[in-house]
Amino acid sequence: MRCDKALVVAPMVDQSDLPFRLLARRYGANLCYTPMIHSRLLVTSKQYRSKFTGTWLEADRPLIAQLCGSEPEFVLEAARYLEPYVDGIDINCGCPQGIARRGNYGAFLLEQEETLLTLVKHLVKHLRVPLSVKVRLLPPPNSNHLGEDPRYHAEVFDIPKHSLALYEKLVDAGVHLLTIHGRTRHHKSRYTGQADWDTIRKAVDMFGHRIPIFANGSIETHEDVEECLRVTNADGIMSSESLLEYPPIFYAEPQYPIRRIGRLQLAKEYMVLAKQYPPHIG
Repeated sequence: MRCDKALVVAPMVDQSDLPFRLLARRYGANLCYTPMIHSRLLVTSKQYRSKFTGTWLEADRPLIAQLCGSEPEFVLEAARYLEPYVDGIDINCGCPQGIARRGNYGAFLLEQEETLLTLVKHLVKHLRVPLSVKVRLLPPPNSNHLGEDPRYHAEVFDIPKHSLALYEKLVDAGVHLLTIHGRTRHHKSRYTGQADWDTIRKAVDMFGHRIPIFANGSIETHEDVEECLRVTNADGIMSSESLLEYPPIFYAEPQYPIRRIGRLQLAKEYMVLAKQYPPHIG
């Protein structure tokens, strides 16, 4: 694996906690995100806040905290709780689930350009650490009425063109890093499909000289990591579900290009870490 690329543990609710991050770092990951943290709850609930302001380790750096929310003051206040412990703040603009629609965050923020850009500019102005945004591709406006199958969306909307136009506005607003998941919010469950690496490559060609860009989506094996880096020329690769299934997905040694680590060994190592650092903290 090329040592000049970021090999990134994605933000995963109830999954990318401290013991898992430490295990992934042991096997090649060199940058981690916290689980998604709800901004309003972090600010208003002492019990919720205690989950994320407890145990922090230098061994778990560099680390980016991901926040969800759309209200600038709540997101900023939440970010200030976390700033002393992390190396960056990320806005969740990727979650496609119904709870994100109800909470007005995640991928649904991408379809509210003014709200998103107002949030970004507010955070860039006041944060002391860099700001990143994890995005998806932009679906057609009011696309729910088109049906669930996203293949029909491309017939009425130039997804790459409109997505890249939004990304450019985010870069112009001062974002320091973009992670692009090469799917729209409609690409899930049986409609997940192959991620659009070509649009990620276009983003790298357009904005890669200004900020780092990470690729996300369709990373299932170590070979996929290498191929995605080749196709997209991204500055890093982010993995989520496949990393959960096999934490050493990034791992390789010069003498063993793809060394397999036994799953029983991984389970034992994780249990040791989880006992030392209970998963509900940090």
